[in-house]
Amino acid sequence: MKSLKHLFSVLTISALCLPALAQNPGATLFTYPNGKVTVEEFERYFLKNINFSNQPTNAEKVREDLDLYIKFKLKIKDAQDAGMDTLKTYLQEVEMFRNQLARGYLYDREVTDGLIKEAYDRMSEEIEVSHILVMVKPNASPADTLVAWQKIKGIYDRVKAGSSKFEDEAKNSDDPGTKDIGGNLGYMTALQVVYPFENVAYSTPIGEVSIPFRTDFGYHILKVTNKRANRGDVRLRHILLRVGLTSEGTEEAQKKKIDDIYAKIKTGQATVGEMARNFSEDYNSRNNGTGGEMDYLNVTMFIGDLDRQKLVEKGLNLANAGDYTEPFRTSLGWHIIQKIETRPLASFEQMRSRLKEQVQNNSRAQKSVDALVVKVKQENGYKEYPENMNALIYSLDSNFSKGKFAASSLPEFTLGSVTQGGKKGKVYIKPNSRKTPLKPLPLFTLASEDYTVEQFATYLESSMKPFSGSNMNFVNEVFKEWVSSRCVIYQDKHLEEKSPEFKHLYQEFREGILMFSRMQQKVWDKANEDTVGLKAYHEANKQKYMWNDRFDCEVYLCADKKMMSAVEKQVKKGISPDSIRRVHTRKSKINMDFRVGKYEQTDTFLFPSAQILNALFSNPEYRLKEGKIYKMNQIGSNWVVVKVNRFIPSEPKLFDECKGHAANDYQQYLETEWINDLMRRYPYEINKTVLQELTAKLAK
Repeated sequence: MKSLKHLFSVLTISALCLPALAQNPGATLFTYPNGKVTVEEFERYFLKNINFSNQPTNAEKVREDLDLYIKFKLKIKDAQDAGMDTLKTYLQEVEMFRNQLARGYLYDREVTDGLIKEAYDRMSEEIEVSHILVMVKPNASPADTLVAWQKIKGIYDRVKAGSSKFEDEAKNSDDPGTKDIGGNLGYMTALQVVYPFENVAYSTPIGEVSIPFRTDFGYHILKVTNKRANRGDVRLRHILLRVGLTSEGTEEAQKKKIDDIYAKIKTGQATVGEMARNFSEDYNSRNNGTGGEMDYLNVTMFIGDLDRQKLVEKGLNLANAGDYTEPFRTSLGWHIIQKIETRPLASFEQMRSRLKEQVQNNSRAQKSVDALVVKVKQENGYKEYPENMNALIYSLDSNFSKGKFAASSLPEFTLGSVTQGGKKGKVYIKPNSRKTPLKPLPLFTLASEDYTVEQFATYLESSMKPFSGSNMNFVNEVFKEWVSSRCVIYQDKHLEEKSPEFKHLYQEFREGILMFSRMQQKVWDKANEDTVGLKAYHEANKQKYMWNDRFDCEVYLCADKKMMSAVEKQVKKGISPDSIRRVHTRKSKINMDFRVGKYEQTDTFLFPSAQILNALFSNPEYRLKEGKIYKMNQIGSNWVVVKVNRFIPSEPKLFDECKGHAANDYQQYLETEWINDLMRRYPYEINKTVLQELTAKLAK
């Protein structure tokens, strides 16, 4: 079944502001009841699809996409007529997606571009780093902050003076994952840790210890032990035998088993892939049908996990594709890995889109937001009224610094005007000569709108905490946060008019959610819930759902010819497959295995060698008798015995055997019927002249 996630990934793949090609982008291309689509709207849809699919642009392609877009619009119309665009769940979804989408536009593009380039440049280098952390919360009291500072400063001073080693002092770290290993995080690169930590790591020379610095986690010092060029990604084939998590359980049993596996690989009796498929306990890579293959990995993706970094390092250190390691131990168990291929760090242009998303979701994004705030102020006549702020500050009582403040507690009138001057910056209070209401006083103006003391007081109340120092410093700090948030909210509110790109994507999201909701109702849910209709569809289309020829059989995979003969005799005696395997794996767990089931010739991924099923299906003799046992001799690295319970010629699948496939086809049938109904209920008309002009220009 399709999903909303799939739709939105497609909608955002090529969010480009493409130039209009038609002479009149506002011209109407087609109409339908109470709706119309302009040349500009369809052209944007068409060009994005072409950019994504790389298909040729011709009249046939234009008409094909136009037909699809008409159907899309009619589905939207049907959903609107059904009132789905007024449902609470729909409105909540739209709001949620708008908020997510808007985040990508509430920043300064020039600053963000610089941050993206900085991140890429840093990614060309990998840094080996250790750290010591003294935890302190961002909103900790001055007393707690001072205690944490004194502790990290003491550690730093001892390390710099040479009276204590960094690795020894790491025992005092509040990072439980690294305190017992000298603070070692392994290798890191950009966009993997908080921005302040990354900045210090990239600015600290090899062998040096940084001065103490603070992040949201607390105070740190870090030591850089190595810097090297990014080694890129590596794709590996993996065999893992876990220690302590298997039925054998013991170190000795698993060490013996991994040595047996390695010996078979080294002597050419088996490949790494065959051994992974049969014996690896890395179940993700074992069961993916590729013989232990893992996706691309790099060292820095496992920052703080030295075992996994070691595994990737081992793979990168192999000289050639196809080379493999001797067995090695980590905390997970025993490993053998084989290099499949490596790839270097991608180019900046290839990575730019992903880096942009990462930068915007990283703490460094605040730099872009700060730059946006400056721009919003400049473009919208921002003005502050410091005398009114001073009047607010003078009105605060002695409980304010204790974190006790309520907006409702403000006096009705200003108590006086406050100015700062004199030789020592002394604050002078001029008593209020006339009653001036306090709460309506503006603190700043943005786009001709006043933001008042009363509004700020509400925000201030929500931000209260005990503090030390002057009321003025605390209030001014909160005021900066408030102004910044108001500027971002203002920009968000006007995004549709300020960014055509955002406007178009937001429209696509709204319509996409609406169309998918209607599809869910008319097609997907109906296909899942209408069991009677689905069974009737299956019955009417049985010939679409056929088994290929199959063997119901038992296949025994033996280590050598002698074992093959012994297994043949045991199968003839009716001994169970599990019992046979138990007999032949007493000395080595990899000596023998079996498969039992019904197999088509294409089920080769279930066997260590594709030749086993190919040999079974290619010899007509195996189809003649039921229950007969054959020695197939050596196939790949195994000596094979097969018991053919029966040969099953091609036949229709029972309903339960193809329910998923039939349900998918039934969905397509229901959608076709729905579209035919839409065409009848919502007649549309294409402006052929406009279409002809647009087609000619697009074809160029």
